Amino acid sequence: MARHRRSPKYVTTLMMALIGVLLIAAFMAEDVIAQGGLTWADLPKGLMLRYLLAMAIGGALAGWLLAGMFGRSGLGGFVLGFLGAVIATLVAGLFGSAAGLLPDLLRDGWSSSDLVPIFYGLAALPLAFAGQPLLFVGWLVVMLLTHLWARRVRTG
Repeated sequence: MARHRRSPKYVTTLMMALIGVLLIAAFMAEDVIAQGGLTWADLPKGLMLRYLLAMAIGGALAGWLLAGMFGRSGLGGFVLGFLGAVIATLVAGLFGSAAGLLPDLLRDGWSSSDLVPIFYGLAALPLAFAGQPLLFVGWLVVMLLTHLWARRVRTG
């Protein structure tokens, strides 16, 4: 297989897809733990897989759209990268929620009440941080690595 030059779009698309999956998995795990007697075997695996895939798609799309905010040099570049990380995480949740609801929307048709769970996606991923400071620190580290990798690719 021939090696090709990676682009910042490739880096942010890949990393934001990973972030989307990791955060929704953490959100799901937190819900399972909060339920007490619930085990992973009791969960609807098809629905979980659908939302894991949807958040990967949402994260990839957000990373692709916001790739220009990552990998810039200097202090301004780091600030822009952090701002891009926050916006990309929120947009990933929004797109992921929309992608997760797509099968239901295609089956049942569109109604204005469908906007509520889609817009809830803006808050779903940040809510995964609630009460989990290590998860937030992990997100910061992965976003910093994304920024540094994009900068390395950008500078050649």
